[in-house]
Order: sequence, then C-alpha cells, then structure tokens
Amino acid sequence: MADRPLLLSVSAAAERLGVHVGTVRRWTDDGRLPEVRTAGGHRRIPVEAVERLRRERGAPEPSAPAHVVADPEGQAWAEHAVVHTRYEVRSNADAPWNRAFEGADRSHRRETGRQLVGLLLRHVADQGDPEARDAEVRRLAWGYALDMKDRGLPLTEALRATLFFRDVLTESTAYYPRFEEQPQADQIALMRRVNGFMNDVQLTIASAYESDAPPALER
Repeated sequence: MADRPLLLSVSAAAERLGVHVGTVRRWTDDGRLPEVRTAGGHRRIPVEAVERLRRERGAPEPSAPAHVVADPEGQAWAEHAVVHTRYEVRSNADAPWNRAFEGADRSHRRETGRQLVGLLLRHVADQGDPEARDAEVRRLAWGYALDMKDRGLPLTEALRATLFFRDVLTESTAYYPRFEEQPQADQIALMRRVNGFMNDVQLTIASAYESDAPPALER
C-alpha cells in the first residue's frame, strides 16, 4: 500500500508560502497547487507541492513547523472538534469575549483558533519539535490576550473564554465516536494532553495581562 501523502491545511500552506489564505485558494482553483478534499469538503494540499512552490518562489523557511497532518485518525478527531467548537461559539454569540470581535477582527480570531487547533493536534500526536511547538502556542495565546486587553476586556473575561474552549474540547473528545474504542489508558492520556495544552494557553494569557513584555521574556 502506498504511503499517504502528508497534507497541509490552507492556512498552514499560506503560512509556509508567506501569502494570504485567499491566494492559496486561488492557486488551487487555477491548478497551480494540487488539492484533495476531506469528507467535510475542506481543502488539503500535499506538503511536497507546497515545498516545491516555496522553493520556486524563493520564500524563506518558516520559523515554526507547518501544521502537517500525518495521522488521518488524528485529523478526523481535530475536524470533529472544530465542528463542535463552531457550533458552540455561534450558540454563545452574546458572550462579552465573543461580541468584542467583529468583521475582519472576527476573521482574524477564527484564523488564530484554527492555528491553535492545528497545534493542539500536533501536541496530542507529539509531532514536531516540542519547544518550537510550545513557543508557537504561547505566541498565539499572547497575541490573543493582547487583543482582548485592547478591547477593554478584563482578565476574568479572557479566562472565561479559555474555560469555554477547554469545556468544548473536553466534550469534543468525550463525544468523539471512536473515543470509547481506545484503551482506557489512552483515553486518559489524550485528556491529559488536551488539558495540558489548555493550561499553557491559560497561563500565557494571564501572564500577558500582567505584562506587555514578549512571551519569551516571561518564561
């Protein structure tokens, strides 16, 4: 059986190529980049094609690893979590931490969320360099915290948002159809890794509210 190609999400491909996500979508539409579609209709782009185009364009190597999807089972779990999260976010449209972002700001927040889910998937699967992965998590969480501060939201609301997402991720994992098929030890390990990821996000947000220094100076 041939090996499955490593695939990138549109946002990860855009990050690796140094272009906007809309540019990547246009390149797949006009055939410049090949694509495959998931069962849910999402675009996935072979990493080899992205790397070939990156070299042709002379784009620099990204500082952080791209969000490579090497585990189809893990990708299925991540997509399940994303769908559940989107539903719950829409159901909580009136929450202060949700109302604070509108228009382009909301799109930017969604992109940050997608990147965090990609990092969570890599964290759960223990993919890539752990230090680089954790540094990227802290960078994204730090930026999110500063966005919340700029909008005048107190730390309690920022933490309320992270608690909301922690609950959603916990429920998504528990409700995932294949979760109960795993040995109990693996179930517990998965929950611990999800919780450990969210712990890092919450502690970074709390640190960002206490100081405007870059996250690297807070470690």
